[in-house]
Amino acid sequence: TLWEELLRHYEAGVDTVRWMERTWGGLEGLVDAERFRRVQGLLRIQDVEARWWRDASVAYWESFSHLPLPPGYEPPAHPLDWYRLLRCPPDPRKPRCAALGGARVPADK
Repeated sequence: TLWEELLRHYEAGVDTVRWMERTWGGLEGLVDAERFRRVQGLLRIQDVEARWWRDASVAYWESFSHLPLPPGYEPPAHPLDWYRLLRCPPDPRKPRCAALGGARVPADK
């Protein structure tokens, strides 16, 4: 169904970021430590943002479809109104939304 395809699409985004984090983690010691930490920090931010994007999108589409999440899909961390109230100014050093937490990227020297 369209609903299941949307869910797979958003979940694939989160899965891809987690795969990138694991792949990058395997390169520790093969690239300089500063670069490794910086990219690792950026990937953490991408993970936080992929999860909130998935959760906000699923909550939004769920409000229209009124369909339950199929087994195996994690429900959004917050209700739709919580995501609607977020104000997320861009900052490349941290997740856009302070409410989401996450690690800062190590500063350049």
